This record gives sequence, C-alpha cells and structure tokens, in this order.
Amino acid sequence: MKPDVFVTAASVLFGFLFAGFWWTLNRELTFEPSQRHFKPSYGLLLFSMLLLAGFGVIAPLAKLAAEQPELRLTYRAMVLVIIGIFGYMLSELAHYSVFQRPKYVQKSEKLILWFTVVTLLALVGYWIVQSAA
Repeated sequence: MKPDVFVTAASVLFGFLFAGFWWTLNRELTFEPSQRHFKPSYGLLLFSMLLLAGFGVIAPLAKLAAEQPELRLTYRAMVLVIIGIFGYMLSELAHYSVFQRPKYVQKSEKLILWFTVVTLLALVGYWIVQSAA
C-alpha cells in the first residue's frame, strides 16, 4: 500500500480528534468560568493528537517530500498548519479559562489515564528501539 493512503487515514482521524476537542470545549463552556477546569482527559486527547500528527502525518509526509521534491512546500505547510492548530486549541482553552486545576478527579479516571499514557509511551519507545535496530 502506498504511504499516502496512511497519511489520508491519519488526517481524517486527526479531524475526528479535532471535532472531539470542540465537543469537549463546548461541554466545558456550559459551566461558569469559575467551575471550568482542565481535566486530565483533555491532556490525553491533545497528547493523542500530537502523536497522530507527528507519526501519522508529519513523518510520512517528510518521507514523501524527501522522495518527491515537489511535495516539500506541502510538507512545510502541513507542519506549520499542525503547529497552528495546536496553538489555536491551546489559546481557546486559555481564552475560556479552562486552564484551571481540576476541581475533582475520580480514582478510576486517574488509573485509566496513567495506564493509557504509560501504554502509549511504552509502545512509542518500543517502536523507536525496533526501528533503530
């Protein structure tokens, strides 16, 4: 299968995650500013988007751009746009006073969050080591 198929799939998934971000922000905006808070799951969503952007979009596009010089401008534009999207999301969270300490966090929420983060980091580390070997 050609790499551009994977880039397309990753880009579509990134769009769904971006929609998920807006859904969560919209939900947070139903609360008064003093009651809004940055839940750990927001961090997990942003981290997942960062992984997908880096490994699913940017890395394959970098490889394609190295093989096809006419794609260098597209690759650079994608890098800039993804940085802009993350900056936009973070500035929206700041604008609506979501960057406040969590008001409450369930024990199960913490457990699931840390299990997910450790699993993600372990897999990324494993794959990096495997690709270096």
